[in-house]
Amino acid sequence: MKLLMRCLLLVLLLSSTVFSSDGIINPEIDSCYEKAVITARKESWKRINSGGAGSGSVAIMENGELVYFEGFAMADREKSLRVDEETVFNIASVSKVFAATAIMLLVDEGKIDLDEPVTRYLTEFKSPDPRYREVTVRMLLNHTSGLAGSTLANTFGYVYNQDANKVIMENISNSNLIHDPGSVAVYCNDGFALAEMIVERVSGTNYIDFLSKGIFEPLNMDKTDMTTEAFEKGVPVVFFS
Repeated sequence: MKLLMRCLLLVLLLSSTVFSSDGIINPEIDSCYEKAVITARKESWKRINSGGAGSGSVAIMENGELVYFEGFAMADREKSLRVDEETVFNIASVSKVFAATAIMLLVDEGKIDLDEPVTRYLTEFKSPDPRYREVTVRMLLNHTSGLAGSTLANTFGYVYNQDANKVIMENISNSNLIHDPGSVAVYCNDGFALAEMIVERVSGTNYIDFLSKGIFEPLNMDKTDMTTEAFEKGVPVVFFS
């Protein structure tokens, strides 16, 4: 768990540090990263110009020191705001890191057993396929649950759907598994949605509040929150999926 938290901290430092928008920060080690900077600019604009991304930012750190940052394209085209050090990005599936960490925090507290069936924590978790009883918490996190995949309708967008979990659970309750639990890894968003539900059920706390108290606050991540929250506060937000 300590190793997981160190790895998470490294990722969060890269994503939450306040950067200058002037490009290279430390000219003394500029030459060490010249090729990396050129590659970052080339690949960023390649992706943006091809329509694969709307905007982006790149940062490089060495021994805890920020040595390079650069924002690319627009954070808000209507207001002509460029990506800068204050731009908030929707991290999409990187949020799975937080779901897994939240589960592991509860594992450390002895409140969750990774190899117990999901039904132990979510009694409403059901499927017409009897194999659903074999799905464990660990399988949710390593994409081997056998769940069909992703419930996208009414669960992605600018406005938070308060019934998203209900929609996902109803979809699962009407779907068969696509393989035996634990037999093969197939990328599955719904498995992590269930993991988030387990965090809420076991902790008795709203998911985002649990993340705030257990992860964001201890790591001083004061720029990390639900995307819709940032959007409502008027912060330029870059959405992607």
